[in-house]
Amino acid sequence: MTNFEMTTRVRNVLLISAAAAFSAAVLLFSVGPFSVGAIEARLQAGAENALSLRGHDWAHVRMKGQTAIVTGAAPTDTARADALSTVAASTWSGGRVAGGVTRVIDETIDARLEQGFVFRADVALNGRVLLRGDATDAAARNALTRFAEDQFEHGADTDLTLVPGGSSSPAWQETATRLLGQLARLDRGALVLQGQYGVLVGEAANPQTVQSVSAALQALPEPYQGAWILTPAGLPAQAHIPDVQACAAIIRAAQGADTLRFDRQGASPSPLTAVSLRRVGRVFQSCPSDTQLTVSVLREAQAAGLDSARLDEVSVLLGNGAAENPRVSVVLVQDQDRAIRFSVSTFGG
Repeated sequence: MTNFEMTTRVRNVLLISAAAAFSAAVLLFSVGPFSVGAIEARLQAGAENALSLRGHDWAHVRMKGQTAIVTGAAPTDTARADALSTVAASTWSGGRVAGGVTRVIDETIDARLEQGFVFRADVALNGRVLLRGDATDAAARNALTRFAEDQFEHGADTDLTLVPGGSSSPAWQETATRLLGQLARLDRGALVLQGQYGVLVGEAANPQTVQSVSAALQALPEPYQGAWILTPAGLPAQAHIPDVQACAAIIRAAQGADTLRFDRQGASPSPLTAVSLRRVGRVFQSCPSDTQLTVSVLREAQAAGLDSARLDEVSVLLGNGAAENPRVSVVLVQDQDRAIRFSVSTFGG
């Protein structure tokens, strides 16, 4: 065999070996444990678990290679910052291919802006009134805080956001002030000022207080209208909920200000969430017959049967045969900013 033939043969062997090695590498990084898909799945699972342990149920992660993209409606700036740092530290950073999360992209939004311009107040168990949501401007925020501190014996806890570009609105401020004044007359309750409606949900000491509060809510400054569901001690509730918009505001007030969630990795809602679900179920009975309540439960794929169990628990807590009530739907959703979410619409619409 000549030197030329040997050289050609060696070159062919080397080319075949290189091709085989390349094919094996392509196969390994396409479908093996070091494939892009496998790495993304591993990093996403690690990030989601870390967020869950920190209580950030509102945050969601998707991976693009080793870059984590965080989405969801952040309840506060502090929560957003903590979620981003949690994802960044969720897996050993290492290096590319064999390492962990190398970059975090923030695509979160402000939950308050996503939900629209809403002002709410809730009487806490300690007697303090909690002011939450949005205010038109700094002067209104300060005035409402002072008024609440004067009206409620145990003072006020204020966390109101000024929406960029907002300006003063005397009618809005007067309406919010009147609602706070009426809330102070109740034994317990909550108010919401949303869209054109100012609403109250609560319990009063006697029918006379309910009648007086109802009369005050009938005379809100234009363009605002009042709606309410008020319960005198030991007597049936009295309600005025004229349309679907009023029902939506009433449901928002009834659900309370606490984050709705399930026990970790369990089917049962937390104790405060169970209270909220029962209250929402009772309140919705007073909404107009052409309204529909949809309760969305975030899908949980980590445990077999958990989704079905959670749907059953929510339906039971809503009460009064919610599962058989055509105006109440309890559904699973793949992606939302919280574990449980309520929406009100026109029935059949």
